[in-house]
Amino acid sequence: MKKIFLLLVLFATVHCGMAQFLTMPLNYPNTGSYYSPNIVSIVDADHVWIGTQKQQPSTLYMVKYSVAVKTSDGGNTWQFDSIPVPGSPMIVDVASWDANTCYYLFADLSSGGGSVWKTTDGGSTWTKKTTTQFNGSWADFIHLFSQNDCLALGDPVNGYFDIQISQDGGDTWTRVPQANVPAKLPVESGIGGKSYSAIGNTIWFASSAGRCFKSVDGGNNWTAVMVEPSTDHQIWQVCFTDLLHGVFYKRNAIPAVYYKSSDGGATWTSFTMVPEKWMPGISRVDGIYGGYILCAQDTTGWLPTSVYYTHDFFNSLNKIDSGLYSNTFVYFKDANTGWLSGAFHPDTNIYKFNGVLTSVVDKIIADEKLTIVPNPSCQYSLIKFPAVFIGHKKTLKISDFSGKIIGEFKLNQNDHSMNLKSSSYPNGVYSIELISDDGLSANNRWIIYH
Repeated sequence: MKKIFLLLVLFATVHCGMAQFLTMPLNYPNTGSYYSPNIVSIVDADHVWIGTQKQQPSTLYMVKYSVAVKTSDGGNTWQFDSIPVPGSPMIVDVASWDANTCYYLFADLSSGGGSVWKTTDGGSTWTKKTTTQFNGSWADFIHLFSQNDCLALGDPVNGYFDIQISQDGGDTWTRVPQANVPAKLPVESGIGGKSYSAIGNTIWFASSAGRCFKSVDGGNNWTAVMVEPSTDHQIWQVCFTDLLHGVFYKRNAIPAVYYKSSDGGATWTSFTMVPEKWMPGISRVDGIYGGYILCAQDTTGWLPTSVYYTHDFFNSLNKIDSGLYSNTFVYFKDANTGWLSGAFHPDTNIYKFNGVLTSVVDKIIADEKLTIVPNPSCQYSLIKFPAVFIGHKKTLKISDFSGKIIGEFKLNQNDHSMNLKSSSYPNGVYSIELISDDGLSANNRWIIYH
């Protein structure tokens, strides 16, 4: 049987280190089993759905657990709703749409496979939404592109990944044709839980063989890039902060292995991050360009967990909490809504973020603006830099009318100017900002009219 998660038995008392994360007791039934709230699906600050693993402490083996756990008041109280899944089900993933609508994805500990169960009344009743899907496979994750558009992925069957798509809320499913999915490698499977990343209709997932799969049309067509070849099963995961910038990392390596991409996953570069070496968990922070939360543990005893934050795609990294006992699965909705998983205990707490993340950086505004020629532009514009920027490393950022950064370029110390292809952008008014390595900033408006 494939191991989807690293199953850790953690014998310790849960506590909070630096008060950035507060313990929120879940109060599981005291049956002599250990519970681990691994998977979190956040609707908003009040409504959160939890997927739990259950383990017998005597055998260290997973046992049947098919209960949906939900809060409607930010974790002060919890609701437990049984899902009538037969066999020996294990919750693999959870995808919520609102306070009433949620999908739970199961695999069977004995036979594998997978099934999708859905509630539309807040967990009171559940309906199985799959029939023969994932037969001969193992379900890995489920994602909602909209209220009715779903994608569920399973391990390869007949030579390619079992990718099921529904456009009617799970009532019917269609497997993506083999011609639209790269063929599996000799040793390749999916990774359970939140091993994928999605922004709009673009979705990426990591395979056990070290490949990053990508679709830009809601999962109908796929490409794959080899990031690091693996000849055996490895626990890779991927997380993008926007359509260009992402990180691809190996959870089960000592030390952990990290790659990052600035071109949507077409190419990857290895890098290092934290002093801890074991089991990183990463979540992007929506609304903060380049924002990530990262959890890591040391190699000795796996505990405790430290939490780091970056607001600039790992150029800087700040520790915001430590001393937490967690499986390092972390989930953030936005700058002030986030959750960190607990660990295997008879009565497990989960951690709730109690702060506000910020991307504010002190800047010095240059006296001289950027020069843009021509402006307005229909094909190309030359961006000329003020003289005070020469001799400094610098970054040029392009933002649309809403403030969303849609382009970013790293420049060298002696760069005096840069050509931009205006024909690559729709008509409109854009902001161009140049920021030096010492915090100096210059900007100007860029008008595009084709």
